[in-house]
Amino acid sequence: MDFGEKLISLRKKHQLTQKQLAEKIGVTSSTISKYENDNHRPPIFILAKLADELGTTTDFLLDDVAGLREKNSVNAFPLIGNPELEKWYLELPYSYSEEELLLLKRISEALGNRNI
Repeated sequence: MDFGEKLISLRKKHQLTQKQLAEKIGVTSSTISKYENDNHRPPIFILAKLADELGTTTDFLLDDVAGLREKNSVNAFPLIGNPELEKWYLELPYSYSEEELLLLKRISEALGNRNI
């Protein structure tokens, strides 16, 4: 089953129209149609919204995690298998400024250097 087929199946399982799903994730119904017809792949931050709204993981929706990662310029993907952390991680580049990401990196490095 490809991405579009999975999206259609989940949308129908949740008894949503394309328009209703689009409104819930902040896109147009024609965008949902393009995703379902495999004419376009969603950017990673929309993919996370789709997975959340449809009660699934991004892993399930994707055929090729590595291909989408490269397409969206995300160079590290360490959280596959933990949907909650993965969703948070996927949203980072889109919801934080560069300054905030650098601060998070410094905090992470500081925590990594602690003997816990």
